[in-house]
Amino acid sequence: MSRDLLSDVLTLVRLTGALIFQFEVKGPWGVAGEPLLTKFAPLLPPGTSNVIAFHLVLEGECWIRHAACDWFAVHAGHVAVISHGGRHELGDQPGRPTLPFEAMLDGRPLLAARNLRFETGPGGTSKVLCGFLGCDRRAFEPLCGSLPPVFQVNLGDRMQTLVPYAVANALDDSPGAEGLRGRLAELLFLGALRIYLRELPANASGWLAGVRDPVMGRAMQAMHAEPQRHWTLDELAATAASSRSAVAARFSEVLHESPMRYLTRLRMALAARLLTDSHKSLAAIADEVGYESPAAFQRAFKREFDMPPAAWRKNATETTPRPEP
Repeated sequence: MSRDLLSDVLTLVRLTGALIFQFEVKGPWGVAGEPLLTKFAPLLPPGTSNVIAFHLVLEGECWIRHAACDWFAVHAGHVAVISHGGRHELGDQPGRPTLPFEAMLDGRPLLAARNLRFETGPGGTSKVLCGFLGCDRRAFEPLCGSLPPVFQVNLGDRMQTLVPYAVANALDDSPGAEGLRGRLAELLFLGALRIYLRELPANASGWLAGVRDPVMGRAMQAMHAEPQRHWTLDELAATAASSRSAVAARFSEVLHESPMRYLTRLRMALAARLLTDSHKSLAAIADEVGYESPAAFQRAFKREFDMPPAAWRKNATETTPRPEP
């Protein structure tokens, strides 16, 4: 049975839904924020190095600007994903002056944000479902690096059941609702990501394109199934039902690295997750990811993450202060 590589990798980067709320404005409006530098940061688990934002337009339209792209329109039924975080602005039209997101809370705790409603004057109504997720992109840079800073997809009918459910729960304060909102944020992002993957052009490069490639996909499946195995290029080629040269060429063209370099990065990602989630010794982790020598494992880990495994484990277990209720 083939492995779901996308789900595997999302586990490695620890995708964590932190917040989802509805934003509704009648009249002219503009808002700007940078999640990692606002009250949002304390909601994130230790080890979070990136915030993914998404804005799903439920009614009207929303214009968005980011450092990577000028103002663009997002219409009802479409979702814009800000993959790499950073400051971005939203408004009812391009160039609209913006207020800081914190000002929209009017002193309320961030976790109390459910349905932020405003009436600013004459004009149409914009209704947007906003979600924010944390992840540790260091744990598997090939996935995060393959995403553009901003992308937009049309959810169409694919998520016609999930979206109303997410909206209803964004407004819910009953027990368990906070945890459910986080899971819904993750599901909406994953749904948008799967649509983006299906719509990639044939000549696309990057990790997501590799997953879809018939030759690379089979080789990657094999490495993810047995990362500790001492793979050779001949073995990977046989698994991919291709030649050595074809496998090497596809990795070079799509991922800009060799299959063996990809295997090393995968092993280090698995090791980083084991360091975070388990109390296993360095020797046990080294063996589990295919290194006979703990010293060789530690050298490889430091080359990949610019810190030794012990420092990674220490950083991952540091606590992050929670916001006041």
